[in-house]
Amino acid sequence: MSFIELKLTPVRMMFPKKEADNKNDFRIYACITNSSEVEKNEYGNVSIKGVMQRLELDTEYTAQIVLDKIDPKFGASYNIISIYQDVPETLDGQKEFLATMMTEIQLAEVYRTYPDEDIIELIMKDKFDYKKVKHFGEKTLIKIKNRIEENIEFKDILSKYARFGITYEIITKLKTLLGSIQLATQKLDECPYILTKLNGFGFKRADKIARAMGVQFNDENRIEYGIRYTLEDNEQQGHTFMYRDELLRSSSEKLEVEECLVEQILEKTGELKFIDDKVSLIKAYNAEKYIAKRLKMMLSESNGEELNFNPDEFIKQIENKYKDILVNGLTHQQKDFFRMIRHSKAGLLAGYAGTGKSQLQKFLIELLSQLKLTYTLLSPSAQAAKVTKQYTGFDAQTIHRKIGYGAGKDEEMMYEINEDFVIIDESGMTDIYILSSLLAKIKNPKARILFVGDDFQFLSIQAGNVLHDSIESGVIPMTKLDIVFRQEEGGLLDVATKIRKGEYFLKDDFEGKKLFGKDLLIHCLYQADMENGYKHYYNYLLNEYEPEEIMVLTPTKKNKLGTVQINKYIQSIVNAKSEDKLEYEYGKDNENVIRVGDYILNTTNMYRVKNLEETIVDIVNGDSGKVIDLKFEDAKTDSDELLERDKKGIIIEFDTGAFRIDYKDVFQLLAAWCRTGHKAQGDSAPAVLSIVDRSHKFQVSANMLYTMLTRAKKKGILITQAETINFAIRKVESKRRNTHLCELLRLDSFNE
Repeated sequence: MSFIELKLTPVRMMFPKKEADNKNDFRIYACITNSSEVEKNEYGNVSIKGVMQRLELDTEYTAQIVLDKIDPKFGASYNIISIYQDVPETLDGQKEFLATMMTEIQLAEVYRTYPDEDIIELIMKDKFDYKKVKHFGEKTLIKIKNRIEENIEFKDILSKYARFGITYEIITKLKTLLGSIQLATQKLDECPYILTKLNGFGFKRADKIARAMGVQFNDENRIEYGIRYTLEDNEQQGHTFMYRDELLRSSSEKLEVEECLVEQILEKTGELKFIDDKVSLIKAYNAEKYIAKRLKMMLSESNGEELNFNPDEFIKQIENKYKDILVNGLTHQQKDFFRMIRHSKAGLLAGYAGTGKSQLQKFLIELLSQLKLTYTLLSPSAQAAKVTKQYTGFDAQTIHRKIGYGAGKDEEMMYEINEDFVIIDESGMTDIYILSSLLAKIKNPKARILFVGDDFQFLSIQAGNVLHDSIESGVIPMTKLDIVFRQEEGGLLDVATKIRKGEYFLKDDFEGKKLFGKDLLIHCLYQADMENGYKHYYNYLLNEYEPEEIMVLTPTKKNKLGTVQINKYIQSIVNAKSEDKLEYEYGKDNENVIRVGDYILNTTNMYRVKNLEETIVDIVNGDSGKVIDLKFEDAKTDSDELLERDKKGIIIEFDTGAFRIDYKDVFQLLAAWCRTGHKAQGDSAPAVLSIVDRSHKFQVSANMLYTMLTRAKKKGILITQAETINFAIRKVESKRRNTHLCELLRLDSFNE
């Protein structure tokens, strides 16, 4: 990291306007400096930003900064690595230093009482008697002493660690984690890999710092943390354990040390669970074990706790009420569902697209209302929750929002589930950590739970294989729906079913268009025509649908057929640059633009935050909305308190109301017109344009093609090559992952 060391003086705090609004110590200051190494703005100032202590205005500091970006409108801005105020040793210097922390009267009285003394030394050695000084109280003394200690403390620490890339922000996070600055630096010296305990700090980043600090390749701490990192990396692929030999080999490669050295240290590595030749992180194993124990406990309690209704009578009632929809009545599979949920406190409802899963959930909720039982309808993502609500007509929310997942520990403890029935839609997307947290929140001893999902869609992106393991175990009662309605029409659902079953419906050499039923058009194009093809069909769909009603899907983010380039094209069509539309450029070379009118997707969980109406809401990963304003300056107001609607930022209309996002957080927003197939799981739209090219063969599979097509509610268009479709049909993603849950569910008892 190449940084500039200089003296600077803050003259204005640009952010936040009020210190009371600052929740994470992020600040922006306009400063003056004599340094010629930095680029100043039109006012002769330099802008510094980052997580830092509150700075006194018109006071000189020593700082280490690095260039962030040069904005054409606001000039250069620099990120803070470290900043501290030198504690002067001369009496005149001390007088100027102390003047920033007390009134003129207090300062005069201090030097009248101690005219020739080293005031700072007196304070630090507890020899300063504030009772002898007029207009001087204990609180002022404590404030000054803390300030001196902080400056001395952080000056020494940052001068020692800054060259390794350890900033004020990192030090303060370690201090918060460990309780004191002394313990933080002690642990940092003993084992720099303690940094991996901080949010957003992975092994690779910590290892880079540790190596810079002189840690050797064969250091025991390095290898222990490297082993855990290898298992964490394995979890990102969905697995919850690694076979011992695989772990040794993979750790050896990642750490660049001999495999025998990893083997020597493996047994001594903490936070691991060994079962035969399988090795897991203990937190992953405990999560799967807890899931199995809670579900087994619910199953064992099912006897004698049947729901008080007659399934056959309720089925007749539903068939009579919905006879216009259920022309031939409920299928035998759907009827079995009501018999299953009557008897079991835990159950599975697995079904493919078009088999009536959402309809059954709607009927189930009607039953619960008749029985005067409370319920909660949950989904793993915001998109899935929105779709569930659309199909069932009942409120649904994310699991994260329901249980406060990701909020502070104290706040999360306040969340409980007390409803009688918990329904989890799209449960195949649920990982072991969030499911174990959800089960721990269920406080109603009579609660029942139902997992709903399509086991041909993608598996959870995170660790675990909950739906598949639950099905494979054979322990949890299940209703499987595989009778697809409207399949006989030969349309989209028929094609999706053929893909799922591995049946070909086009010859490899087919070219041109083919209409399937009334709702699916497949156009097989030459690869060179794919870009013009998606542009043509997108504009065609705009004749019938609004931009927010059209979902464009592709398997990748990159290249000209990836989400980034496609979203830029769509933005140029549906929300073009205009003099009357505000926009904000960002990125390394300002290559990205967010504009009023853009349709965006939020990718970060933000719990218990204020919207523009000052109402407390949750904005979670997957929430979508429209940019309705861009504010580049805080509003001028007579009020002492700056409200959300007065602050600068990106204003987005979500389902929960208008919400402001800081410009520094712009990277958590993605354009939502075009998404990857994975990002679309659980969501739907009236019209879906799917792009699957020969160049996508590495990413595409039967599961992805099936998922992409079944997002369409009214009309689907697929542009591709016939040979690419047939390749995808042959490539079915394995449902097997290295997990413990299936085996744990089959156990008769658990060893503690």
